Amino acid sequence: MSIQPAVLLYNFTDPDRLRLIRYYLNHHKVKVRIVTPPEFLHPLGYLFEIPGFRPSAQFNLGGNFSDEMLVLHGFSNEQMDAFLAFFREKQIPSVALKAMLTPVTQHWSSIQLHDELTREHKMMHKNK
Repeated sequence: MSIQPAVLLYNFTDPDRLRLIRYYLNHHKVKVRIVTPPEFLHPLGYLFEIPGFRPSAQFNLGGNFSDEMLVLHGFSNEQMDAFLAFFREKQIPSVALKAMLTPVTQHWSSIQLHDELTREHKMMHKNK
């Protein structure tokens, strides 16, 4: 049994760009969830509705971020390649912070993942 691909979207403020991305994802039967700041402390596993995960009992008191971020779950390599190719083909600006859900990160909050991706992104681009 394969997992239905799903994606979490954060802080996409350009309505046309968001519409194009959602159209692609819906057309390819990818479940889309737009995550809002009040949900940023919940484990990613909970946001993806993975059994056994519970929402965080903490309230998010300002630990927000405004960068765009997307998290993918259940994508095959082919689906991932096709999704990234879609951005190039449609000349949609890419999303700097993106990740596949892993057994480790499914326990993280969106804020933890964002902070880690931001660190990695800065490390990768500091010599450019």
